Amino acid sequence: MCTILILSVWGCCRKQTTAQDVLARVGTATFTQQQLDEVMPVGLNDSMQMVFANRYIDDWIADQLLYEMARKNLPDVERLERLVEEYRHDLFSHEYRKRLSDERIAANLPEDTLFGFYEAHSSEFKLHKPIVKGLLLKVPVNAPQLSSLRKWVSAAKTNGVENIEKYAIKNAIGYDYFFDRWVWFDDVKDNIPYDFTDDNNFLRTRKTFEHKSDDQIYLLYIDCYLTAGEVMPYEFARPRIMEILLNERRVEFNKELERELYNEAVADGIVERFYNVAVDTTAVKL
Repeated sequence: MCTILILSVWGCCRKQTTAQDVLARVGTATFTQQQLDEVMPVGLNDSMQMVFANRYIDDWIADQLLYEMARKNLPDVERLERLVEEYRHDLFSHEYRKRLSDERIAANLPEDTLFGFYEAHSSEFKLHKPIVKGLLLKVPVNAPQLSSLRKWVSAAKTNGVENIEKYAIKNAIGYDYFFDRWVWFDDVKDNIPYDFTDDNNFLRTRKTFEHKSDDQIYLLYIDCYLTAGEVMPYEFARPRIMEILLNERRVEFNKELERELYNEAVADGIVERFYNVAVDTTAVKL
């Protein structure tokens, strides 16, 4: 029955349907054309649309039947209804808080505020693994001018980068330049099929590194590095500091929002508090 219905909806008469057309019913619950339109993936041809629609409606019917059976047979339906209402309450409140905070909290904190926080808390920003600056090249083993390329990589810190970039455009399979930013050494290693074993020892003893694998040559140059346990550079810690300070603003905003809503509601007579016993905090033992 469902198949016939869906064929009529997604066939040549589809344009004549409205958002209120009912495609399936279980008890008093209905599934409409509008609901189907909202979940229908884009880019499907007519045949695939019919397949998706039939499967989706079959799943919806099965879910509704199970839901109705659960409501009739579970012994603690009232408790579950309360949990559902609590979740609904929390979801609305959370979404409202989020939208208000996104509108009112400035995402662009002053740079001196960020750096001041870093200076005051730099010891808290310790690296848990090494970070590096440098570059990585991947070229075929038969690439031209390999001897020149090796010299340019070795001299990358001084005058080799320009030659490397020109070479990479024509010959490199992969090229990553990270002289201007710190990156996790793990992310660099993921692009080289080699077992580095001891990261700290490798970084202390190697400025350049070459590895051949599967007819490809990997050329790595490490300009500078910091190992696990060292303090993060400010530019590397900055995104984390930004998030910390924005979270602090969100917490304060939420407190202020609650105070404003409460005071306004009391003033308007919407809220009345009948239980408000003064507590002697000096007698409270935590």
